Amino acid sequence: MTNQTGVFQSAIARGARALLATVLLCSLAPFASAAENPYATIENVSNQLLGVIRSEGQQVSSNPQGYYASVDRVLAPVVDFDFIARGVMGSYAKQATPAQRAKFSSTFRRDLVATFARGVATFGNMDVKVVNPGSTPSGNRVNVLQEVRSPEGLTKVSYTLVRNKSGQWKLINVILNGVNLGKTFRGQFSQAMQANGGDIDRVIASWSAADKVADGAR
Repeated sequence: MTNQTGVFQSAIARGARALLATVLLCSLAPFASAAENPYATIENVSNQLLGVIRSEGQQVSSNPQGYYASVDRVLAPVVDFDFIARGVMGSYAKQATPAQRAKFSSTFRRDLVATFARGVATFGNMDVKVVNPGSTPSGNRVNVLQEVRSPEGLTKVSYTLVRNKSGQWKLINVILNGVNLGKTFRGQFSQAMQANGGDIDRVIASWSAADKVADGAR
């Protein structure tokens, strides 16, 4: 587990740095409004996120829950946690009760936010190249591609965002160095269901994003 955790922490730290770089670079794009493009949407939360990291990141050990809660408040308007969690459950979502789906969504969100928050708590300098800065999206789905060079090496990241019925752009998936995190989580959920005899409650109770990403990265 120690080796898995190390692999995971390295991967998530690079991914977290890449996400921050995306947020910052979006502020350079001359878009009209947050309702029209994902870059402007991300831009609106960038200063808040950086503010939280700078003011509370050092509390990741002394007051982790407070720090995680602050990060969650910033990410909530952008990340569609419910959509992602349902996708992770895959076909098992139809078998689950509304209460079980809600429970997993809550568990998944809490674990993923904590993982992300730990990854960005001490982020350092980086060189960033946006592969497709693009222009105003023509549809309701867009992929933001990026390369990030940091002391840990080169990280290639693809962010998938979709526009909902209210015109808001929501992050629904991340591909990190070719690893599709949505598919990785979904595969691990399926394996956990098989290993636990189809007991959704047991799978939810034992879910840990850190373990799932580490297993996928091996």
